[in-house]
Amino acid sequence: MRGRRVSAALLFVLALSWIYAAVPARADDPYDSPFAVAVRENTQRFRLAMWARADGYVQSTDTVAGVGVMYTDHDDFNSPDLAHPTVLVFNEAGQLVACGYQFAQGTTPPADFSAVPASAWYAIPRHLHYNITVGDKTYFAQAAWDGDAQPTAAELIKRGLMPSDGTLLFAFVHPATRALLVWAWLPNAAGLFAGENSLLP
Repeated sequence: MRGRRVSAALLFVLALSWIYAAVPARADDPYDSPFAVAVRENTQRFRLAMWARADGYVQSTDTVAGVGVMYTDHDDFNSPDLAHPTVLVFNEAGQLVACGYQFAQGTTPPADFSAVPASAWYAIPRHLHYNITVGDKTYFAQAAWDGDAQPTAAELIKRGLMPSDGTLLFAFVHPATRALLVWAWLPNAAGLFAGENSLLP
């Protein structure tokens, strides 16, 4: 029973992985464009995953094929500038490869983002980020989340999102946002705003 519930939670991660892979390719907006250079200049301090953790970013996925491992700053939506990404993406060696910026629906991004083409933006629906342990294994999961209930351990158990013997490490209801993924730290033949990068496993 426990394995079935954990597997169900992991399926949510797979089912929602399209959220982070829906960005259209932009082969005409390359790695060395002024915007990509500006993102690199403003995110130097996050080049290693351990530095991101020290700055408050929380791991929110396992390795996503063709994308990497995502860390989210759940206090940094509506980024005021390029120096405050909502999401940082790392390769398996813990090196920064991409930055994500997210804005609440209806919010106008600041001038730093004025050069970004409209086609690069995509929508993320409201959902839950949560990390749990079961035995000696940690799971980084996501799930649809409706209603106003707080994401407590009891509520997650009630919804079948974690087993009764699991431990809830972190939970956050992610608001609906407009988002942008920028491959500023790893060249991407598919384009600066593509959903995946063929250089990643």
